[in-house]
Amino acid sequence: MSVNSKSSIRAEKLRIKGTVQGVGFRPFVFVLAKSEGLTGTVLNDGRGVEAVVEGPSEALERFRTRLLKELPPLASIESVEAEDIPVEGRQDFVILESRSNSVSTVIPADAAVCEACLKELTDKNNRRYRYPFINCTHCGPRYTITAHLPYDRPQTSMKVFPMCPDCAKEYTDEKTRRYDAQPVCCNQCGPQVYLIGRPERGRAAITYTRRLIREGKIVAIKGIGGFHLCCDATNEEVVCRLRTLKNRPAKPFAVMAKDLESVKRECLVSEEQEKILTGHQKPILLLDKKEDGEETLCESIAPGNPKVGVMLPYAPVQLLIFTYDDGIEMPEFLVMTSGNISGAPICRDDREAEAELSGFCDCMLSHDRKIRIRADDSVMDFYEDKPYMIRRSRG
Repeated sequence: MSVNSKSSIRAEKLRIKGTVQGVGFRPFVFVLAKSEGLTGTVLNDGRGVEAVVEGPSEALERFRTRLLKELPPLASIESVEAEDIPVEGRQDFVILESRSNSVSTVIPADAAVCEACLKELTDKNNRRYRYPFINCTHCGPRYTITAHLPYDRPQTSMKVFPMCPDCAKEYTDEKTRRYDAQPVCCNQCGPQVYLIGRPERGRAAITYTRRLIREGKIVAIKGIGGFHLCCDATNEEVVCRLRTLKNRPAKPFAVMAKDLESVKRECLVSEEQEKILTGHQKPILLLDKKEDGEETLCESIAPGNPKVGVMLPYAPVQLLIFTYDDGIEMPEFLVMTSGNISGAPICRDDREAEAELSGFCDCMLSHDRKIRIRADDSVMDFYEDKPYMIRRSRG
């Protein structure tokens, strides 16, 4: 939009607070300001986002209105404070380096794989085909990889993974959805999966893990917030074995379903429950079992319980455990219970996993992206057709 020279030119400094770091907010402000013909700057600091915008009064008004209405999917604004500042004749709009000061902002939550990344993950012609750490501005780890604020790559676990030229190009190109996405990476420059205590890495590690699950074994899998203990949820023998090993005789196990269609074959799912199951938080949701369901899940998942805790895959590696191009046919439901000993927090690194989980599983699939803050899976239920939290954590 061209700048109307007849309009009065003003400049404002905006202090924006809320979930505005790690959610593509700076690129959003950049593109929005450019579309309104405004100049200025935007940066992260310990209190949120600071934006300086200069241009015609009408364009500033439109900018502030659109700022609230056209947010990125993961962003939320708690407050916007506007202050008039001197007009300096700024010539462009730029994203500045983050500034460290007193911290009072929110670390964004981890978000499940978005539809765009899911499409790339399964596209044989995409350079991130089957990459277990695919992410973009709208999805991927945030909270669990952050060491310090403001939220920038050097302050996260991704600091040790320098971007390759292709990723760096996406990161600096305002036309891509990975523009300024801090965890951006690919198979050439990002984290990798491997088996603890075995030589398999990458593809071989995933195939080995899938084969063991299919053969009725128990595996530990490192995800976004920690390790899960995983096995075939349709195999009574292995589920009973896991109960014995964990000394957990009756408490229900959470299960992860391959997709929504699988869930609907086993459970009653309302429209509101479907929105939560498929949303970007992907919690464990307690659902009523169908009386006339296919009874794919074995009885030992939730003995004598009319409900079962179900979630859908939220991390790329979980999607790959279900679907991979290695010819192994996997079950539609997997046990995904917290990888810990009774009363202890979820394991988040190899040392903890070897010390606590070795006696529970037949192999451990790990990766080299450090989990800074451990996070278990959130649990939700419904009461009078409204959701409520039982355990608030990841997502």
